[in-house]
Amino acid sequence: MSIPAFATLLERLLFSPGRHAKLALLRQWFETQPDPDRGVGLAAIAGELSFRTAKPGLFRELIAARTDPALFAMSYDYVGDLAETIALLWPDDARANAPPPGLAEVVATLEMAPRAEVPAILARWLDGLDAGARLALIKLVTGGLRVGASARLAKTALAEWSGQPVNEIEELWHGVPPP
Repeated sequence: MSIPAFATLLERLLFSPGRHAKLALLRQWFETQPDPDRGVGLAAIAGELSFRTAKPGLFRELIAARTDPALFAMSYDYVGDLAETIALLWPDDARANAPPPGLAEVVATLEMAPRAEVPAILARWLDGLDAGARLALIKLVTGGLRVGASARLAKTALAEWSGQPVNEIEELWHGVPPP
């Protein structure tokens, strides 16, 4: 699954008011997404992903090199969310025409890349995405999706989709590392 598809899921989860609607969205997403992207998305929603080379401060540095500091400060003060502020302020790059990365590609690339190369990798990805997909990428990498879907809700949706009891999924959960 590409980052734009994950962005769509996050937006729909955020604006779906009820538990049953969120469960239906997650079940549909599990049904339609390929492995390993399905597992990466599940790990992200459950708050299990962590990248040691990419933290919020790195995104702050990237946007500082592309925008006026006063504009960033005022925008951040108004918006109140670092990821959303960066996603909205990031300049569109008409030259960027690479396809958006998949979730598994993001994880594999950030785990294998030397720390010194991570800023350029993230900037290239951000250049090729629209604001909604940039927000999804930043939230995926920094964690804290805050879309109203807890780890328990994601596990429940996984249980319903897979036909396995949720208690079995929870029992195995801690023994299986995130993809």
